[in-house]
Amino acid sequence: MAELFPLGASLANLATAAAAPNFELQFSQLQNTIIRRVNTEIARVNNTGASKRFEIEKLQKDGLKLADALPLIQAYREGNNNNLGQIELLQEDAAALAASLGTDDVDQAEVDAFNAQRDLIVEKLDNLFIFIHPDVVDGKAIQFLKEQVDTLNALAPVVGTQADNQAVIDAVATFQDQLDTAFTVTQNTVDVALRLDLSIQRKQAEVLTDFEELTTVEQARKAQEIENIKIDFANLLTAISLTFETNKHLPQELNKFLTPFVPAPGSILNIFT
Repeated sequence: MAELFPLGASLANLATAAAAPNFELQFSQLQNTIIRRVNTEIARVNNTGASKRFEIEKLQKDGLKLADALPLIQAYREGNNNNLGQIELLQEDAAALAASLGTDDVDQAEVDAFNAQRDLIVEKLDNLFIFIHPDVVDGKAIQFLKEQVDTLNALAPVVGTQADNQAVIDAVATFQDQLDTAFTVTQNTVDVALRLDLSIQRKQAEVLTDFEELTTVEQARKAQEIENIKIDFANLLTAISLTFETNKHLPQELNKFLTPFVPAPGSILNIFT
């Protein structure tokens, strides 16, 4: 009996042999397409949240402004605090200047002592510095004190009675009052600067907290959305791969079905062939 050519089985074998390479090529192309799609979706997610991005950028700008403002107010406060110490010493020197003429007639020794003490005060006035800050009104107390240099240099006591030196005595008393006023104003200025300093630091802390919270929440949202995109496309690729693996076995099963059964040599089934 002539052996039949298993045409169906041969065709099934050919289909099976061609399916795998063809699928690998298509799957690779599809995978590249999906990767490009994933990257596009990730870029879309990163570019979303315009309102949040605006808030973040505003917080960054506010933080930079505060960072620039803090050293300015701190330098202003420190400078005025140094002036405050100098004014306190000048108050002591002015008291010594007033006492240098005594309470009775003025002699040459007292005149010399007055002139020496006056020159010392003028020298210390030169050590005062004028500091300006746009957010603080200081009454220009330091500037006013420094303008008294010419007035002090013009004071010239003479040997004689207290009455002969009354104008000098009154001028010294006026200068003492000016020092007291300058001390009070400068002390208030230091207090105002300190409050501004603390206010800026408090705002810096608030901006930093808001920035960290906003960026953390936004990053977490984007990270989760990106992760979901990756999972969705990974599941799609897995489903496509499983579908191929399932379909790949169909030609193999068909091949088995169409291939003629050949009993093993020596099998009892050979008597029927």
